[in-house]
Parts: sequence; structure tokens; C-alpha cells
Amino acid sequence: MNTKQDTINAEEMAKRLNTTSSNIRKWCIELEKHGYEFTKDTRKKRYYSVNDQSLLSNLKYAIQEKNLSLEIAAMTVIKGFDRNRSSSGTQEEHIKKEEKSHELSVPQEHNEHTTNELLTTVKNQLEQQQVINDKLLEMLEHYKGALEESENRRRSQEEHMSTQLNDLEERLAARISEQITNRDKEMMDYIRSSQKQQQEQLLESAAAQQNEEEQRKGFFARLFGK
Repeated sequence: MNTKQDTINAEEMAKRLNTTSSNIRKWCIELEKHGYEFTKDTRKKRYYSVNDQSLLSNLKYAIQEKNLSLEIAAMTVIKGFDRNRSSSGTQEEHIKKEEKSHELSVPQEHNEHTTNELLTTVKNQLEQQQVINDKLLEMLEHYKGALEESENRRRSQEEHMSTQLNDLEERLAARISEQITNRDKEMMDYIRSSQKQQQEQLLESAAAQQNEEEQRKGFFARLFGK
């Protein structure tokens, strides 16, 4: 139920601004952070006047149409609201003027002061974002250069290690080949030596047999010759 005849609740405000009650609540919390006050009942439930509707409508425009952050949009519309209020009288005078119409209607939005303020804020925000983007690009280039340098060192180390491994493999292969050659040579020398010894033994054995045969023949010759 309304606390005042000239205020509406959050649900009705959400319908008028074509948004959700949760958005209305979120926007009001941010506006209150910057000093704006809403009418509340004893249970701290907010109710909204014509000025509140105008302010929330401007805030919605700044967020959805100008893509400003909620914090910056809230600061901007509050500054515009304060300027309009100081130039045209107190807030109570605005309420009295609106009471003559006996209804809440959507007021003229986005006046010249608010629009200029929004454009200035957007420009400043874009400039700040450009500075941030430049710093990010600088950091990216530095990081890219560091990666390239690291990659070059890694490749150089891999090439050096590959060269060392190839040299080691060649030396190892040469050593193995030399060992095999020496082993084969020693084996052949051993075989030749063994064969020579066997041949000498056979010759000695044949000579001994022949000598024994000749001695036997001489013995019988002497025996029968007598």
C-alpha cells in the first residue's frame, strides 16, 4: 500500500520504466550510495515520486543506451538532477507543481544538461579506456618479446644438445667399431695360431711315425740280413 498519495511502489515503477523490480532496487541502492534519498515507510520499503521516476528513467537511459557502468551513470544523473533542482527551485516546489496534475506521467527526459554531462562522462571514460588499452598493448608486446626470446634460447639449447648427442653417438659408434675390429683381429690371430700349432703337432707326429717306421724297417733288415 502507498505511504503517500503522490507516490508509487517498486512494482508500478518497474512497469512504467519497462524494467524489472530487481533493477529498480539495484539502481536505488547505487543512487543512495551517492547521497540520493527515497521516501520509505516504517519497514524501509521505498516509494517513488515523479522526481524519482525522472531520475530512474535517466539512469536507465545512461546504462542501457550509453553503456555506462552503474556507478558512473548514478553519479552523472545525480549531478544533472542537482543542477536542474538548483536552477528551478527546491524539491518541494517541484512536488507542488506535480500535485496539480493528480497523476504520475513520464516527464520530459534527458534534458540538455544531462545529455552534455553524459557525453562528457562517456568521452572521459573512453579516454581512460584508451589509456588502459595502450598499457595493455605495451604489456602484451613486452610479454610477446619475452616469449620470443625464451623460445630462441630454448631452440639454441636444443640445437646445442642435439649437436652434442650426435657427436657422442659418432664417437661411441667409432669406438664400438674399433672394439669389434680389434676383437675380430684377436680372434683371427688366435685361430691362425691354433691352426699353426695343430699343423706343427701333426708334422711332428708324422715325422716321429716315419722315423719310428724307418727304425723298425732297419731293425728287421738287420735281423733277417744276418
